[in-house]
Amino acid sequence: MELTLLARSYGAYRNKIVQTIATKISDMISELDVELIGVGAGKRGHIAVKIEGEDSEFVSNVLKREFGEIPKLKDLTPGSQHPGYLVDVGKVGYGLYVDIGITYPDKMDALIPLHRLREQTLLTKGSLRGIAKQLVLVDNLPVDIEISDVDITSQRIEASLDSSVITRIESWTKDDHERLLVFGSTREMIESVLKKAKHEEDIYKIEKIGYFEYALRCKRSTRASGILAAIGPRLRGVPMHLFIPREVEVK
Repeated sequence: MELTLLARSYGAYRNKIVQTIATKISDMISELDVELIGVGAGKRGHIAVKIEGEDSEFVSNVLKREFGEIPKLKDLTPGSQHPGYLVDVGKVGYGLYVDIGITYPDKMDALIPLHRLREQTLLTKGSLRGIAKQLVLVDNLPVDIEISDVDITSQRIEASLDSSVITRIESWTKDDHERLLVFGSTREMIESVLKKAKHEEDIYKIEKIGYFEYALRCKRSTRASGILAAIGPRLRGVPMHLFIPREVEVK
């Protein structure tokens, strides 16, 4: 059995992420009638797993629950909600693209049109790049979307941000804690570099926002830029972004 999961490996430590999942699967199936044939990643980084054995179906369902299931085209109906990742942010000016894992029969990302993004954020005169910068909408950011229209013939999926995404941005904006977003990493890696950099006590909480995406909520006396300067060199190639409440505006 071969399955592709929504979780993605990318950045400098993508091989470590694949190995982490392989180890987790090996531990999980140690007493089951399943053999792990291989774990890898597709062209877009989605984790691919190959297993065989009588308990394969059970293991497949567990993995989909833990690392995300990629929807089938027939599942994409107006009003349906799906998790995904922002991709190619800023490369076009007419909207945001969200990778929800669709690759068959062809790759199809969901488009959040600029006019809809303006409506949802109330930043009615903003350009796509301006809104993305203002709200820290960046590549690999995990987001939930709601499908508004699907045209398979023209390979077009339109969607809007799920209300939970707007709520998260608003919540972080009202919070006086700065955050450092760290993508393409494991929690263990983050905890290790914080310890080595002697900044464990400066982080109020490590918030999981995706399968391998985290927000480091700094203590009120700590600047996220300082944490970035301290751990960035220790995690070279790992995408990191600052979320500073006073610099973000949601009307």
